[in-house]
Amino acid sequence: MQRSFSNIKWVLPWLLGVAFVAAFSLPAHADHLPPGVQVIHMHQPPYLDRPPGSGPYSQSDINDAMGLAKIGDAEAQANLGIMLQTRGEYKEAAYWYQQAARAGVANAQYNMGTLYFNGEGVPQDYAKAHEWFLRAATRGNKYAEFQLGMTYFTGQGVNKDPTKEIFWYEKAARHGVPAAAYNLGVIYNNGDEVSPDYVRAYAWLLLAQKGNLDTSGALTAVAANLSPDQIKQAETLSHTLERDPTSNTGK
Repeated sequence: MQRSFSNIKWVLPWLLGVAFVAAFSLPAHADHLPPGVQVIHMHQPPYLDRPPGSGPYSQSDINDAMGLAKIGDAEAQANLGIMLQTRGEYKEAAYWYQQAARAGVANAQYNMGTLYFNGEGVPQDYAKAHEWFLRAATRGNKYAEFQLGMTYFTGQGVNKDPTKEIFWYEKAARHGVPAAAYNLGVIYNNGDEVSPDYVRAYAWLLLAQKGNLDTSGALTAVAANLSPDQIKQAETLSHTLERDPTSNTGK
């Protein structure tokens, strides 16, 4: 789902496996990819000798991870889940993600959310997906923070809530997810959920641009509503927005 506006559009990547998949035309980078699947490793252990998303893992890779996973290594359990998921073995992946998630591994909690969101290896259940995203987000997983913002916008698995949507987008943006900063720029430019604030919109878009997201068109659209002094204010504000003013989390 994607909202359309006269000036700027939302960036709303959807979940596919343990990846973000962009259904729009933007340059590929860490958080936005053209249609396809890429694995995101939060803590890649030394026995994974290939970069994320480079292809299916060998049986030797899986055997090494399995040995550690069976003796209770939570990170190995999480990475075993990733390996199995890239091979389409979703039910087995879900089992190992759950082991790691119960041990508090945030990326495993996030990945469990993706399985429930997509109905892979488990029955599709947006409410359970939201629960897993929330667990991961409260442990600082920036991708889960972004997905919470998105689900509070779409209402999948939870009631729509613009305030919580903005809260989680801000968390994700400050933790380095440029799509979240971009969406905040759209929110403040269009004023659908808050009063329009073009200075703040421009500031968030600058932060998204800093994360290598092409925001040139959106910046041009917002700048049409700003004076040179206001643009300077936005540039100053963008540096302030990078800092997370609170450690509290919301539901």
